[in-house]
Order: sequence, then C-alpha cells, then structure tokens
Amino acid sequence: MLKKLLFCLTLCLFVCGAALAQEESAQTLKAKNAVWLIGDGMGTGAMGLFMQGVRLTQLPQYPDKQTTLERFINASVTGMYFNNTYDTIVTDSAGAATQMASGEFSRPDYLGVNHDGQTVQTLLEEALEHGKAVGVITDVYVADATPAAFLAHTQSRSAKYDIARQLVASGAQVIMGGGLKYFTQKENKKLLNQAKKQGWQVVKTSKELSKIKKGRVLGLFAEEAMPFYGEADRYKQTPTLKEMTEKAVELLSQNENGFVLVVEAGKLDWALHDQEAGPSMWEMINLDETLAYLWNFAKQSTDTLLYVNADHETGVPVFHYRHLDEETFKHKSSQGEMLYGGDTDYVNYPYYQKMFNHKRLLYYVYPEFKKLPKQQQTAEKLQEMADEAFGGHLDLRLNGEVPSYEDLIRRLNDALGVAWATGNHSAGMLLSVAYGPGAQEFAGVYHNTHIKGKFESALGF
Repeated sequence: MLKKLLFCLTLCLFVCGAALAQEESAQTLKAKNAVWLIGDGMGTGAMGLFMQGVRLTQLPQYPDKQTTLERFINASVTGMYFNNTYDTIVTDSAGAATQMASGEFSRPDYLGVNHDGQTVQTLLEEALEHGKAVGVITDVYVADATPAAFLAHTQSRSAKYDIARQLVASGAQVIMGGGLKYFTQKENKKLLNQAKKQGWQVVKTSKELSKIKKGRVLGLFAEEAMPFYGEADRYKQTPTLKEMTEKAVELLSQNENGFVLVVEAGKLDWALHDQEAGPSMWEMINLDETLAYLWNFAKQSTDTLLYVNADHETGVPVFHYRHLDEETFKHKSSQGEMLYGGDTDYVNYPYYQKMFNHKRLLYYVYPEFKKLPKQQQTAEKLQEMADEAFGGHLDLRLNGEVPSYEDLIRRLNDALGVAWATGNHSAGMLLSVAYGPGAQEFAGVYHNTHIKGKFESALGF
C-alpha cells in the first residue's frame, strides 16, 4: 500500500512539474517572425462602428455576421496606449510612427529622428542587424509618413524624394504600395535604374507581382496613393493590401532567421478625414481581410507574433440620436421610420446597410459635378451622382440648392445619423491587440514609445 502511495505521489509530482515546465516554456518562447498591422486613423470609434455594423447588416463577406477583427480581439491579448509626442498632446502619422518604430519621443512631421532631430534606430533596422528579413507595405504611397518612419530619417515628412532614395538604399527585402512618381520625377529620374542595380525587382502591376518568387521586390502600383478598397474592382491590375501582404510573407518567409513585416491600411485615414462613413467602413473591410490572412498564417506558423494597432485616431465617427424639427419629423414619419419619445430619432438598423452601400467618396464626386457645364450643375444632377456613389438613394434634401462640398458632407452625415468629433486627428487612447509568442508584453496601459521595447522582448533582441 505504501509503495502504491509513493508511486502515485511521484507520478503526481512528475506530471505537475512537466505542466509547470510547459507553462514556463510557453511564457519564455520567443517569436521568430513579427507582423505589425497598422490601421491608420483606426480609433475605437471606427472599430466599433465596423464590428457592430457587420453584426446588424447582412453583408455577403460576413455570412456569420462577425468580423475577423472581433474574433481576433476575443482570442488575443489587448492593451491601451497613449500617443502624445514630446511636446504636443495630438500627433500626426509621422511623429506617431517614429515613436512606435524607435521607442523614442519625437515631434509631428519628424520621421526616424527624435525630438532633438537626432537619427534613431527603428525596429526594422534592428531586425536587419539580427539577420531577419524586413518589409513595409502600404496602400497609400511608400514614401508617406507611417511606412517611411520605419526605414527613413528626416525632419520633414514632406521630403518624399529624399525618402524614396532612403527606401531604395535601406536593407529591406520588400517595399510595396503607391507613390511611383517619387521614384521617377525631379532628382529621382534615374532612381529605379539604380534600384535595379542594387538587386530590387521593380513591379507595377498585379501580374508582374505574381511572377516574383524570390529576392527583393519594390512594388509601386500607383503614381500616388492606391485606389480605395470600395472601388478595387475598377483597378484589376492593382493588387489589394491583402494580395501585397500574401506576396510579402511568401518572400520574407524564405529567410531562415525569420522576418519582421509592417503593413499599413493607410486609406482608412483618408476616408475618415473626409468624414464619409461608408468608404471608411470599406477600408475597415480591407484591413479585416488582410488580418484574416495574417492571423491564419500566425496560427499555422506558431512562431509568429501578430500585433494590430493604430498610429492615431481620426474623425471619431459614431451614430447618435437627435431631436427632430417638425419638417424632418414629418419626412421620416412618412417613410415609415420608427421614432421614439415623439420626436427622437435613435437611428434604425437599416441605416447601417445604407452606410455600407456607400463605396465612392463624395470627395471625388463633387469635383466631377463642378466640371460639368454650368447648365447641368443642378441639385437634381448632384443628387443623382451622389446616389450612384451611395449605391442607392439617400435623400440629401437639397431642396433645389447646390451646396458647397462642406455642406454636402454635413447633409450626408445628417441623412445617415452619423456624428463626427472632428475632421482631423484626436488624442483619444488607442486599442492594441497581440497574438502569438510575446503577446502578453502588450497587455495593460502604456505609451507608444514602449511598443518597440515590447517587440524587442518578444523577438529576443
């Protein structure tokens, strides 16, 4: 009996010890790869609007009415962080990305330099020193603030021709996005030839990109920014953010030491600045589909850290309830809309569908309208052109008048029941989501200057 008791006790200690060792091993496991997905301007307002919208709308992309982002958040480690610069409460993309990439305080407009203007080492530059392959992808232009902050150094984000030269001279293996003109004009007319001599394979279409199987790739798929995702079907030879990301992972994975990849969904910020909720949500779908691919890769590889965050918040869009004037009350009542408290519009679910139907920005529609012959610039024609962008009728209540662009945007949001805090950046706290080895590093409340250090710990630098 005593022998059996000792045997059971020994077995219990062995099993418990193995479990503790396994838990300790999981906690100390370092990531071989890291992918950093940045939603430019993606505050919690845009995230919430998107996730709830998918829940309340029947979209073909989401038959189960749940975004990848929602599932990813539920399966991952979350944190919140501040993003003030050295001496300003509100930041721009340059200052924010520089602080995230370098771990040092900087200033708005600065790229890859600290608040004293001194060059700082970025996470990607450090990864190169550790023998890892690195890449940067964006759907705006590669010389823009957020992607450039990881590989370039200048006190002005506007120095895009200088930034382009620095990108070519960097040790990166993959750089993809828009901004071809910064590599082919002014002092950079011969830059692409120089890039090819340095081993870069320069591609400008989806077809050309598909043929790349190994080596360095410089993908420049638009003169300036790439198309908005809601209009992607009009640009068949332009790869999507997801397609660029898939190719980048394919190429970077060939490095036996692993890789670090930064992916920016940059057009989201542009749509949020324009205060157009529908196109903003299509850019969230763009990010979400890219996230779905990356999360699947991280789950299969088991040694990849996947981190999702924003550089700053833009716009802060929300649905809001309103007390209606008599005319608006009668107008909505005649359409059969449900109102409460006599005159209060709490916004019905179908407005989410109206929002998602809207793919093309009025920012582009309005200049096209103003180019028409004067006699055609009528309120009826503007409503017609707007409805085409909306994917259906949304009554802007123009009442025979042609508004200014600013008033047109106000009418759009009034018709949807959407309010915006600003057309610019805000200083709201931001949400981060991490999955994979080292994810626990990103829990809790921190500052964006801490992010680089968290990556370093997760990667074992």
